[in-house]
Amino acid sequence: MNRRDEQREYRRWQILQVALDQFIQKGFHGTSTREIARIAGISSGLMFHYFESKKHLYESLVELGCSKMVLASPQDAGPIEIFEQQARDILQLMTSSRFAARMFVFMGYAVYNATEISREAGELLARHDITSESVPLIERGQELGEIRPGNPLALSIAFWCSLQGIAEAVALDEDSPVPEAEWILDILKEESSDTRG
Repeated sequence: MNRRDEQREYRRWQILQVALDQFIQKGFHGTSTREIARIAGISSGLMFHYFESKKHLYESLVELGCSKMVLASPQDAGPIEIFEQQARDILQLMTSSRFAARMFVFMGYAVYNATEISREAGELLARHDITSESVPLIERGQELGEIRPGNPLALSIAFWCSLQGIAEAVALDEDSPVPEAEWILDILKEESSDTRG
């Protein structure tokens, strides 16, 4: 990548970060492209060189968030191992990147309003429903005795919403302590026979 490409990528990333903060703080309709450009230290015209509209900027953030919402499944890993790795990776990402924590917050909001803002963003989010995608993995874990009995969708909601709540705390205060992945995993884990009375 040459210097010009690096500068272009840096500027694009800077605009995305400012837009993310503005969308979280003010919502889509309360956010102004003029304000995004001002905070980024560029002209509105230059900003539109990178993103043709506020809607396109919003869609780019949704697309970025969806690209990270993937239920990784390493080969030969059991369901509980997969969820453990997800929790570890996400918590590590939150502690190393405030942007990642803010993206969780943004994506939480986007689930509620993306369709009103952009049909494309709404459809993209519908295709990346990690809560529903986790249900078959939870069911398999229940069959193997790794995951506690209970409604698989409710367990998925509890797991993912816990991570969402942690992300919101970190986004508000980056000095917030981040729980251990095992604590989140306890939501799903079947109690071992030696801990049952």
